Amino acid sequence: MKTIIVASTRRYSGKTGVCLALIAALEQRGLSVGYFKPYGSMPRVVDGVTTDRDAFFLNAGLTRPMPVELLCPVVRTRSFVEDLLAGNPVAGGAEVTAAFERGSADRDVMIVEAPSDLEQGAAAGVCAADLFRLLGGTILLVETNDVNDPPDRVVRAASAFPSGLAGVVYNRVSEADKLVVTERYVPFLSARGIRTFGVLQHDPLLSSVTVREIVEVLGGRVVCGARGLDAPVESFMVGAMGQEKALRFFRRKAHKAVVTGGDRADVQMAALETSTAVLLLTGNMPPSPAVAARADELGVCTVTVDTDTLTAVEQLDTLFGHVRLHGPDKADRMRRMFADNVSVDDLLAACGIVQPPSVLEGA
Repeated sequence: MKTIIVASTRRYSGKTGVCLALIAALEQRGLSVGYFKPYGSMPRVVDGVTTDRDAFFLNAGLTRPMPVELLCPVVRTRSFVEDLLAGNPVAGGAEVTAAFERGSADRDVMIVEAPSDLEQGAAAGVCAADLFRLLGGTILLVETNDVNDPPDRVVRAASAFPSGLAGVVYNRVSEADKLVVTERYVPFLSARGIRTFGVLQHDPLLSSVTVREIVEVLGGRVVCGARGLDAPVESFMVGAMGQEKALRFFRRKAHKAVVTGGDRADVQMAALETSTAVLLLTGNMPPSPAVAARADELGVCTVTVDTDTLTAVEQLDTLFGHVRLHGPDKADRMRRMFADNVSVDDLLAACGIVQPPSVLEGA
């Protein structure tokens, strides 16, 4: 059985999407694949078991899904953090190893999604380096780029895993930066013995969320425009200015969420005159009858939330930072992008995976 640990040096690199696409590529080659996320940071309770939201979605689409109780043995809940800091017993390396051993039985390949960056999970003994020590296998780095800096993070990671790094896949690269990455970064890394298997361009659709997801995460209450719950949202803006300035401001972005105080009817009306998918009214204040009527007429979902504007913005920032693959259209697009832009056979060979064991036995 082979193990590939998909890691990154920074948050929001799109590891989950790469895991999904890599699993599809392996299954197409006739291999039995399992998915495992040792450390989760987006809690969700399923049948009484606390797991990770994104991990649960990805796992549910597999030919042989992992049992939910084994999928994500360490989940960063509030109580987990409090117990960890107080020195109370919490799940850690032993639980990860036990769950992995049970879940990997009779699998050809296990795809392990490491925590958000190389440091996350260290306090519980389950950061990427810990996972490599506990589970073995090969490290695949998924990286985003910053063309203002050399690839310091990748070089540092290569030195941290001198015997275990298969190489790198660059993800979420802007169209403007793609040439720099392919013609400058890739040769630079190659000269240092670090392979780059592919460069995936940023796709706004993959970063979008639905209104329904926003309502769920913010714990909001739909006041009107419920038929717009499944509308895609590509970004969010905060309305805290006068109506005239707000109108010019809101015209800059389409398919957006607008966060504003429930008492700011002028800002809300300005947002409704532009491409807005959802109005998020903070302070648990309902819209005025005029705003509600206009929003309902346009099919713009209007939601009240208990939190203040700052808290709502922080929650949205986390939500939009992720590449959200909930939904078949996004998952299919990620699989196609991966197949078209990544040297999958070279990647698998670097991880010691050449062809299914059944083929080897018949050779």
